[in-house]
Amino acid sequence: MVLGLDLADPCDEVIEFAFEAARDRGSRLRAVHAWQSPVPFGFGPGEIGLIEAPWRADEWRDFMAAVLQTWRDKYPGVEVVETLTEGRPAAPLIHAASGASLLVVGRRIAQGPAPARTGPVAHAVIQHAGCPVAVVPHE
Repeated sequence: MVLGLDLADPCDEVIEFAFEAARDRGSRLRAVHAWQSPVPFGFGPGEIGLIEAPWRADEWRDFMAAVLQTWRDKYPGVEVVETLTEGRPAAPLIHAASGASLLVVGRRIAQGPAPARTGPVAHAVIQHAGCPVAVVPHE
């Protein structure tokens, strides 16, 4: 089982769905988060800096462990493996799902009269993952 975890907006409905599915199947859960390095920006002529420092990966790793700890406590029988990678999320999720029984990702519920649609990550994994994909709606 694979959970696509968006640490910028961790959603209880998506995480709970993945943990319950892993528990019900007696399966290990791999939580995957992909983060992107900040883009350079200019301070002025000839000066370039970064918004964030290279230690950002350590912060994401610590935050991921903290977010998942609540769910590990709630579902002690589910073994969780954390995968943190730099880059766009679709490719690492598709790769992680290659031997999985299920890939779980979220989709924000559309507000207003616009029809519901999947975002770019959900769309990519639906098209390319080598296993079933559960797209869990959330606010």
